[in-house]
Amino acid sequence: MRADGDILLKSELIVPTAGGLYQLVKRVSQMAISRRPIVQEDILVFRSLVEERFEDIATQLRGSHWTSTCVITTTKFNSFFYGREDAHAALCYLTQRGKARYLAIRKEDPVEGVKFPLVSAHAPAVSKFDCDTLHLVWQEEKLQQQFDVLDRRWEISRRAALMSFKAGDKQGAFRYVRQSKLFSESRNKCTQLLERVEEVISLIASAESTKQVYEAIQIGMKAMKEHNVSIEDINTHLKEVDDLVAAQRKINVALESAPLHSLADEEDIEEEFRNLEAELEDKISPVHVEEPEPVLHANDDSPDETVESLSNNLSSMKLGAM
Repeated sequence: MRADGDILLKSELIVPTAGGLYQLVKRVSQMAISRRPIVQEDILVFRSLVEERFEDIATQLRGSHWTSTCVITTTKFNSFFYGREDAHAALCYLTQRGKARYLAIRKEDPVEGVKFPLVSAHAPAVSKFDCDTLHLVWQEEKLQQQFDVLDRRWEISRRAALMSFKAGDKQGAFRYVRQSKLFSESRNKCTQLLERVEEVISLIASAESTKQVYEAIQIGMKAMKEHNVSIEDINTHLKEVDDLVAAQRKINVALESAPLHSLADEEDIEEEFRNLEAELEDKISPVHVEEPEPVLHANDDSPDETVESLSNNLSSMKLGAM
């Protein structure tokens, strides 16, 4: 399995957080040096398990993202694994295979993230939109954590106020009520900030989608010029396609509205089915079939007559293909 690449060593993987020079040296060394033996301190990375986990993560992220890619923080990425070592090994493997992209923002508070593809198997290159999105997603997570803390303190203050009031401590109840109001106001401000951050993230995603559409249009225009195709030719072909689709719809409507058989034919078919049912019940034995006599009379029934009758009856019915 080592020779097939199903089992890898973490020490053999390229660390995405390292510099470009280190990654280049690492790739060259992997090409020049054969696989070294497994040591006890090393961590085994099973390719099938990592790829299976990658598919699970992409499936979960599709439920909350409508774009073809998404950017998450490393904290969010680590939450999909049992430990930081497993998450780091998976990140090294996915980035080395091009299934994910590592990105980092070097500001006052360094922020690290992962870019995931939700449609294709390979992640596109990191853009400026991705860095802006990562910073906003990081802020959103921080605001969500602050909101959760304020919400818990608000709930605790309300319960403490109620208990103090029941115990007859009016001053204590009044103090807890004031605390709960302050926590409620802070929670509302945090909610407003969260909504603004989510709105900006949505705008960035829309802008990136618009940029992709614009690039696709530019590529289409370039291809049209190379192949000497004009807009009039495209409109003509599109009109022909629309006419064909409209004609096919008319044919389908006509086929659905037209009866398959006339009333007399339907009565004949029902009569044939009744005859077949009677013959099958009376003449075909489920246990054994007796050998036919050499001489057959017109009024005698046999399995051969039954088969011939079935064949004639089925031939007389004009059943169209479904």
